[in-house]
This record gives sequence, C-alpha cells and structure tokens, in this order.
Amino acid sequence: MSFPKIDVHTHYLTPAYREALKKAGHFPGPDGLPFTADWTAEEHLAFMERNNISKAVLSCSSPGTHLIPGDDEFGREVTREVNEYAADLKRKYPTKFGFFASLPLPDIASSLLEIDYALDHLNADGFVLLSNYHGMYLGDPQLAPVYAKLQARGATVFVHPTTPCIAHAYNHSDPPPKRTLDSAPLVDAYMIPMMEFFFDSTRTFVDLLLSGTAAAHPDVSFVVPHCGGALPSVLDRMCAFSEWSHTTYGARDIPEKITAAGVREMFAKQFYFDLAGTPMPSQIHHILRWVKSDRLLYGSDVPWTPYVGAEKSLQVMQLELPKLLGGEEIHGICEGNAARLLAKNSR
Repeated sequence: MSFPKIDVHTHYLTPAYREALKKAGHFPGPDGLPFTADWTAEEHLAFMERNNISKAVLSCSSPGTHLIPGDDEFGREVTREVNEYAADLKRKYPTKFGFFASLPLPDIASSLLEIDYALDHLNADGFVLLSNYHGMYLGDPQLAPVYAKLQARGATVFVHPTTPCIAHAYNHSDPPPKRTLDSAPLVDAYMIPMMEFFFDSTRTFVDLLLSGTAAAHPDVSFVVPHCGGALPSVLDRMCAFSEWSHTTYGARDIPEKITAAGVREMFAKQFYFDLAGTPMPSQIHHILRWVKSDRLLYGSDVPWTPYVGAEKSLQVMQLELPKLLGGEEIHGICEGNAARLLAKNSR
C-alpha cells in the first residue's frame, strides 16, 4: 500500500522470553501452535522497509509474561525483562519502534508498580493486556486498582487474545458455578489462534462493557484486536440482553445498562480496532457498522503471522480498502489514526 503505515499490532520475542516459554511448558509453541516464532529487530526492520511501515509499536503476544500460575516472582522477572528490552529498542530506534509494556497480571500489586515504572522510566506508549490471566477476564472487579491507575495516567491499552481459561473463569455469580474443562471440548482441537482467539477477545470485551468497567474509565483508550474478532456480530444481541435484564430480569448479572447508541458513542471516543489478521474482504463490513474509519488502525501481527503472510494480507487490503473508503480515510487507517492515538501518551 502506497501510504506509510504505523503498525500497532506487532510483536517481539527476547531470547530470555523464549527460554521462559520453555520453562513454563509452552513447547514447541504456545496456544496449540507447533512452533515458537523467530524474531530479530533486523528482520523486523527489513519487513518494515519493504512495506513502507514507518513505525511499529511492539508488544509481547500470548501467553504474556505471567507464565506459571501462582509464581508471581517469575512473572515479575519475565515482565521486567521484556519491558526493558523493548525500551532499549525504542531508545536505539526512536523513530522506528515504540512499545506497549506488559504487566505481570494477575499479580495486582506488582502490576501497579510496573505501570508507573513503564511510563516514568521506560517511556512506554501504553500497555498490552491479555484477554484473560489464568481465568481472570478484564471485567473482573479485582482489577479495579489497575484500571484506576490506568485512568489516572490516561493510558492506552492494547488487548491481545490468549487461550480461553474456561475452567477457572471469573463469573459474576456468587458462588460461581462449578465448571470443568468439558465446558469447551473443542478448545484444543484446532490451533487456538484460528478460532478461539476471536472468541476470547470477544468474551473479555463483552465483560468490559457489561460490567461497566470501560465506561467508568473514560480516559483509558482500548485497542481491540483483529477487527473486533466476533464482537461486532454479538453487539446487537448483547445490547438486547442488557435491556431485557434491566426491564424484565431485575438487572440480574448486568450492572451496566448498554444500548446500541451508547456503545457507538463509547467506541467513537474510547475504542480503536486494529486490522491485523484477515479483516478483508468480509470482516471489515461488520465493524464499519459500529465505527467510522477514524477508529481503525493498521496491524501486521508479525512474526506470529509469518512475514510473507502479513505481506499477502497487506496486498488484500490494498485491493479492498479503495472499494469502501476514500484516500483520506485510508491514509488515516494506515498512519494518521495511530499517530493521533500515540500522541496521547507522548512525553
């Protein structure tokens, strides 16, 4: 695509992080993948040069940095190492690389410290959160101190899907119902990123909306991955159930009354949607029913999407976007919208 681009959904792996994945049992790869991606800054810069990508905002992908349930110390060590590594890259290539810092969730106390450290000492551009942390989804009330800190800092939060954790997932009922892994027998049947990533990001964003978490923190900007995943397809149904809950069921389980108009207003102020993956030719039509083009961002998803695959997706974008939008809107998707978002946290 002729326009320069800012890539907001792109990843890196440090040598130490690869070893941490092995230690935590993610072998030969995480999330049901038969490999762990190879990555070097030099190869990434070459990909950027070939495809007119002016800047890449790096983040650590699934399974994140708190790799062993219950081992908070290891989570802190891995988190700090990947954040320091990304900060060094940003210092070395200030016009080429930015980064979203990782947090050692579900360790709340350490995450609060890491937010300040990443912003004040590492010059992070925001934070990457996973769709769940060992079953803690992003509307979980235990995360209230984290959101309060992110709100106070006016932070940008890029959310990346990970493997669903159905067995121990947070549930609004008290006590939560007993669950078993049999609740989702196909989770491990196919490569998890192909299908379950979409479902898990949808699950966590529905939780963010219905719990009132997103609305309560209006200065936090959220980046939704993969053109919204399955979220646009369930929004009408979510809004309908919210209405029924407050008119028929006595607001059972849904503290925040959500309407389609309210969702559109919130999206227009607080949410962005990246186009990593396969948003065209079909998926993009769904999100454009909920947002204007000024909320869309370019994303490559390399290196977990192979460089050649990302280039093919870019070719499809080059063919399909002009059928939907004008040149000024396409320029915004490629670069302008992301530049505006990154300027929010610039120091």
